Order: sequence, then structure tokens, then C-alpha cells
Amino acid sequence: MARRDYGGGSIEERSSGHWRVTVELPREALTGRRRRRRFTVAGNKRDAQRALREALRERDHGGVEPSRTLLAEWVTRWLAERVDDQAVGAIAARNYRLIVRKHINPAIGHLRLRDLRSEHVLELKEGLSKSLAPATVGKIMGLLRQSLDAAVRRHLLVHNPASVVPKPSVSAAPRERRALDEGEIAALLRATENTDYDAIIRFALATGARQAELLGATWDSIDLERGSFVVRQTLQHVEGEFLVLSPKTRRSRRTIELSAATVALLRRHRAEQQAARMALGPAWEDRGLVFPGASGGYQHRRTLYGGYRRLLTASGIADPGTVNFHSLRHTAASQWIRAGVDLLTVSRRLGHGSASFTMDVYGHLLSGQQRAAAEALDHLIA
Repeated sequence: MARRDYGGGSIEERSSGHWRVTVELPREALTGRRRRRRFTVAGNKRDAQRALREALRERDHGGVEPSRTLLAEWVTRWLAERVDDQAVGAIAARNYRLIVRKHINPAIGHLRLRDLRSEHVLELKEGLSKSLAPATVGKIMGLLRQSLDAAVRRHLLVHNPASVVPKPSVSAAPRERRALDEGEIAALLRATENTDYDAIIRFALATGARQAELLGATWDSIDLERGSFVVRQTLQHVEGEFLVLSPKTRRSRRTIELSAATVALLRRHRAEQQAARMALGPAWEDRGLVFPGASGGYQHRRTLYGGYRRLLTASGIADPGTVNFHSLRHTAASQWIRAGVDLLTVSRRLGHGSASFTMDVYGHLLSGQQRAAAEALDHLIA
């Protein structure tokens, strides 16, 4: 029987009850060479035509069958592709999978993509809003919206049913940050003296570095002669495995200048580390880390945080439960601003994406500057 073309593919009867199906694939990117996929189907002509249609859908939709694919299957596939393309980091991917598994799939994951409607998305949002903060609901809905946008681009959906659902209303007021005052800083540092956490807590206060940046810091990123710390990597623990990753953004990859007191602190810390290394001998796991675990290897963030919490309790500061490790970063920024350091410098030292974000978080500390501005020209106006 002659070959029949069906727009991008063809079927041809090879023998009684056996058909050869040919699917035209995109040409090779470099050479422009034509590519085809061929396979044989046993049955009648309708069976061959059905197999061709399925193969064409697979070609056009990246292996996804629009009429059968469940939302849960699509979101899982989309996330995996984002990770493979390195568009999503390991930590973010873990958090996204948790959102899908805990919030999206139980509510609407069983629906087929083609059956998903705006009312389903609205019901999801309203259900989440009963128990979660608006910002959290916004993150969940944002993830769903992105995945469905990708489904539209793949022609799996005609339009995104989440696009017409209003975003949760989130207050524009900046969240108040818990920062230690000078008395609390002194109390905490008294509690850290002669402990394994003394150097890292003092260094965190001096630099405002993030916990993952501190745990990933290596001695070759610190120049004791020039007094600088280059933030070039972070330590993450994902699904039971330590990962050394680059900072998330260009601004996060930065150089932090160190004071003479901080350099002296690091010199003492390095000498103590060398003594511990000599005492352990071959048991020392040398990774060149500034703040390693007890035997030189990677230190788990939970180990650090557990020791930090014990020191907070021992320090006697009020409401230690409201102070987390990130509070050291806020404390450092607050002290810099009160000392007169400009916001642009503070922003770059912290590795913020923009000075406007720094202003949103710490602008309330500049309230006295309004009065200074109001009086700046009094000697001329009067």
C-alpha cells in the first residue's frame, strides 16, 4: 500500500496487519540534517493512525499526553526539568517539592491538566488561606502559576487557569527584625568565651555573613594581610548530602573588609585549629574550612544552631526564643547603620540584591536623619 502522509508523519502498510509509522522530528541544530523516528504497529489502519497521533503529540509536547496527564505529574516533570536546566538550585528544589507534595497535590493534583479550571485554583487558594499566612499562600500560588505558564508554552493548555485568580493580599509594611542591642551582644559574647562557637559567632557579628556562607568559608577565601573575606561559596545540606554551592546571586558573591580586631580573632582561631589538627593527626579531615566540625569536616547547620541556642539561653538575654542565627546578621547591619555607615555600603556588605531592599528592611533605623535634613539649611533660611 502507498504511504499516507498526515502532517509531520506518515503510515505505510508493510505486510498484512503490519504498518510502519514515520514521525518527522526537528532538524539537527548544527547540521540541519533531517531526522525521523520509525516504528512498526501491528493491527489495522486505525491502530496505525492512532499510534501516529500519539507519537506526534509526544513530539510536540515533550513526551506529555495532554488528554491524560495529571496536574501532579506535570508539576513534578516541570520541576525536574528546571533542576536539570540549573534554573532552580538544590535548596529551592527541595522546598518546591515539599510545597507540591504537601499543598498542591492533595487538593488538585488528581485533576487532569485539560480539566483544570480557575474555580479549582480559587478553591485551593481559599483553603490554604484558612491556615497559612498570606505570604506563604502567595509562594504556593506563584509556583503553581509558573508551572501552568510552562504548560501553556508547551501547548498543553490553551490558557493558564491560575492567571485570573487574584494574588493573596500581603501587607506592604516591613517585617520587624529582631536585633540584639549592645548589652545583649556583650552578654552573648560573655557566654561564648572558651567555647567551640566563640569564633564563628564573633565573625558573624563582624561581617553580617549568612550561616551557609560562614560554614562554607575556606581559609583561601580570607586574606589576613589585607583584611578581607571573599564570599565565593556556601555549604548546604540537602536530603542527607553536603553540597558546596556558589552564592545565589551576583551581589552575594562579594568581598567583605575586615577590621584589625577581626583579623586578630581569625589569627587566634587558626592557631587553635592547627593545635586541634595536630592532636587528631590522621583523623583530621582537612577541607580547608574556617569553621569546620570537630574533626575538620563539614559542620551541619543544625549542630551549629543547637550550640548557638544553648549559648543564647546561658547568656540571660530576654526572650532568647525570638533570636535565631540570622539575628546576628540583622544585629550587625543595625549596628553599622547606627554607627553612621551609609545604606549602600551596608547593602553591599550584606550581599543584598539592591540598596532599596536594604532600605525596606533597615530604613526605620534612619528616623533621626529626617530631623537632620529638616535643619540642614536653617542657618541660610533664617
